[in-house]
Amino acid sequence: MKKIIQYLMMLMVSLMATSCYYDEMPPEAVIPIPETVSYSKDVQPLWNQDCISCHKPGATAPDLTTANSYSALVTNNKYVIPGNAVGSKLHKSLVADGVSLMPTTEKWSDSKIALVDKWITDGALNN
Repeated sequence: MKKIIQYLMMLMVSLMATSCYYDEMPPEAVIPIPETVSYSKDVQPLWNQDCISCHKPGATAPDLTTANSYSALVTNNKYVIPGNAVGSKLHKSLVADGVSLMPTTEKWSDSKIALVDKWITDGALNN
């Protein structure tokens, strides 16, 4: 009986010691930021991937579908202030700075946010 208790104690200690082990999270995919950010080639694909399921015609504003996204973002500086990424509502929503975090499913990687910020800082051109 004493041997069984010793065996169970050793088993419990072993299980407790190995249960503290955890795998590291894989590193986030880093999106290289080009010298000139293209709205159609670099930014719009981000909306298509993560945003248009909610931000489409007749749903949550702004409409981020390919045909309407640029004008929806820059008209009257409502969401994007060209040259001022930090002051733009779009940037604030990507980092949850006083507004709801977008996308709501999970926070974007720093490289995705940096890509959008560079586009805004460079003048938010429709290129």
